[in-house]
Amino acid sequence: MLTFKPLPIITLIVHTPIDALMETPTMLNLAPTTRSLQLLWWTAALILLASPLSAQWVNEWTSITVDKEPAFTLSDSTAVHAVRAADGGYAITKRVWVEKAAVKDGELATGSTLYNAKGQAIGQTQKALLFDEPGIPSDRRMAKKYVTGLIHGQVRSSAFISNSWPERTLVEFLTEKRVGPFWEAFSGYLQTFGFEELKPLPGELNDAGLNAWVLRYQDVKNQDEQRFRMIIFTRGEVGIQCVLTDEEILELPKLKGQESKPYGQLHHLAKPTTTQATGYEYAAYACIPLESE
Repeated sequence: MLTFKPLPIITLIVHTPIDALMETPTMLNLAPTTRSLQLLWWTAALILLASPLSAQWVNEWTSITVDKEPAFTLSDSTAVHAVRAADGGYAITKRVWVEKAAVKDGELATGSTLYNAKGQAIGQTQKALLFDEPGIPSDRRMAKKYVTGLIHGQVRSSAFISNSWPERTLVEFLTEKRVGPFWEAFSGYLQTFGFEELKPLPGELNDAGLNAWVLRYQDVKNQDEQRFRMIIFTRGEVGIQCVLTDEEILELPKLKGQESKPYGQLHHLAKPTTTQATGYEYAAYACIPLESE
């Protein structure tokens, strides 16, 4: 279980990945400045995005369609998995739990209530939908009444709440000027998006004094444990050593190198040793669940 310090009113940038030193404070200026307003904006954004989710979050008024017809609704700030579509919009996927009687022949009935893993209502269908990858909930209590599966729809880019993309937010965090301790700001980022510390850690990383923080998908598959979306390797609480993404190539500041591997996209903020490179690979495969054929 992670424990985090309260998030201060700061942003950050990593100047040197291995030894991102704290800046020496200067005289305190209480007068509002452009920088202070930016810092207040970042803090407010993190407070608004307090739910630990690993996907894009939709506004309640979002129009979710299938074949250009209203398809289903979702509660405000509900997480979805989003992929850019050819028409400029986004194809979204959502893992849901529904009452068993609502599904027949692989189709989810119109007017069905959509639930999350805790049995809380999060939306409703507006037309009959394909119920993809149907399965029995792993929770015995939920399994008595519900089945779980994936539903799909289309939205416009305006559907998403600002700063709900963990990759983009990381780039912005590292690009902004940091005026305080690295970890106080960065731990807030980890908490906001629901990163978990990887344990047990591969020996190659542990021996190098590194830690690994994993963000998993939630709505790509109908599985309780899904593959990683992003893994961030840090040197204790000092700075970022490497960022591994599932697919997206990031434009990070102070980047020392980028590699495309079978298991994902490596972004080096410090040149890795052979041992560390092996540790990155082991960590990646530890976060890719085995799937039966």
